[in-house]
Amino acid sequence: MRLFKKQQPAKSSSSPTETWCLTVSGIVQGVGFRWSVLNLAQKMKINGTVCNNSDQTVTIILQTTLDEVNQFCFALPQNISQFAHITKIKKEKMINMAKMNDFHVLY
Repeated sequence: MRLFKKQQPAKSSSSPTETWCLTVSGIVQGVGFRWSVLNLAQKMKINGTVCNNSDQTVTIILQTTLDEVNQFCFALPQNISQFAHITKIKKEKMINMAKMNDFHVLY
């Protein structure tokens, strides 16, 4: 007599973790934008970095699935400082990147 049902192995996610580079344009420097990015990434449990660029854009590196990158891009405008304004987010896939274990603001 069998009392327990045989468990099926856990299914792996159909979307693999990848590294994505987002370049954000608009009013995104000097307005608390990087800290807003940090808070959202930590809330979503996404690893990566955020830093200012000399051309007044901000680069965000995310290591997660494409679906989560898209969710992050959708949520970002609603989760930024009231003084910030995003006009454009450019998304590029990166290859051969080392695994990141947390999210950090870079200077």
